[in-house]
Amino acid sequence: MTKEQWAAVEQKILNYPYTIAKIRADGHVLSLSMQRDKMQLVIVVYVDGKIDYHWLREDCEIRRKFFQQRKRSLLTQKDRERLKREKKSIREEITAQATYYTYSPYWTSFTALRQHLEKTCESITPYEEGEHANTNLDGESVI
Repeated sequence: MTKEQWAAVEQKILNYPYTIAKIRADGHVLSLSMQRDKMQLVIVVYVDGKIDYHWLREDCEIRRKFFQQRKRSLLTQKDRERLKREKKSIREEITAQATYYTYSPYWTSFTALRQHLEKTCESITPYEEGEHANTNLDGESVI
């Protein structure tokens, strides 16, 4: 997609919350919408019109391409302070063991979403409303 096309998508979802901007990425129709999650505005990514929570739990291509990865730690701030006194090799090993990743269809930054899509997807094009709205590239129903 060109810079102007990305700007049009960003303008649409950031200026008008709850509206949907659609793009096609690697054969999937992505619906982007600005919504509220608790007390924060986030950009929600629907893949082919839905969010399947199996994608969030199991490693799959859709999760890696379209959802945001977050690094989490089981260590508290107090634990991290205590670890500073340990040897570097022990500190790195404990930190690696206490680290896990979560995935979310929510993005807090449009720029981060755009950069992630550009990095992971081979082809990104604007979605034309004249296309078959309820089918993917193979002609299968997506809704």
